[in-house]
Amino acid sequence: MTFRLLDLVDIALVSIAAYYVLLWFRGTKTAQLFSGFAFLIAIFVISKIANLYTIEWLIEQLTPVLATLLIVVFQPELRKGLEKLGRNFLPPVSEKSADLNIISRLIKAIDVLAADKIGALIVIERTASLNEFMETGIPMNADVNSDLIVSLFHKKSLIHDGALTIQHKKITAAGCLLPLTDRKNLGSLGTRHRAAIGLSEVIDALVIVVSEETGNISIADNGQLSRKLDLQEVQTYLLKIYQQETTAFQRSLKKFFNKKAK
Repeated sequence: MTFRLLDLVDIALVSIAAYYVLLWFRGTKTAQLFSGFAFLIAIFVISKIANLYTIEWLIEQLTPVLATLLIVVFQPELRKGLEKLGRNFLPPVSEKSADLNIISRLIKAIDVLAADKIGALIVIERTASLNEFMETGIPMNADVNSDLIVSLFHKKSLIHDGALTIQHKKITAAGCLLPLTDRKNLGSLGTRHRAAIGLSEVIDALVIVVSEETGNISIADNGQLSRKLDLQEVQTYLLKIYQQETTAFQRSLKKFFNKKAK
């Protein structure tokens, strides 16, 4: 059996692909799944080389059954990993123009919630759809309004423990349930913060949390939680979502038409 240069390239490409797959799924149960399969593949290769026919036959029989079983058992983890992979490679499917009015209304609402220590969980959609999570709450179709947001999270509201979703320029649902993170190193963080991190791990939404105990403002983004933020820092996050940057091409066109107008 001859070893060709193409074989080396083939092995290198598979190794690189396996490395990045493990990197994307790192820190989840799915990483253990892939490690287990890697071990089985290694045993299979060794049995091929050493002509261990019984082991080779046994692995061939068990692999399809194990693959199906593990996919069923680890389905939530696989879904999280694939959504994360999609976020890294798929281009944005929506654009958001500047809307300082919405930002100011959100900031006003967050200011009141924090000052009065009213717990809140506000989810702002970016490119990945929030529709799946909205189904767990009460559908709405309301303009972003600071008084409405505060009233939805008031302690006397029946849905104050759930999340509020904002898509484009509308409040689209309230009282929504979000997936909790599986991470264990979060200390004394409560359910709202764990839900915020959990959602931001699976889609690219920005999640704003107001603590009911302290009134502190936190933001979960891409699985990371930034805590004890002031309103200026929150505004910076919101501007990144709602303010579309002008490209060099757009600036050139604007300059060109301004000259023509003169």
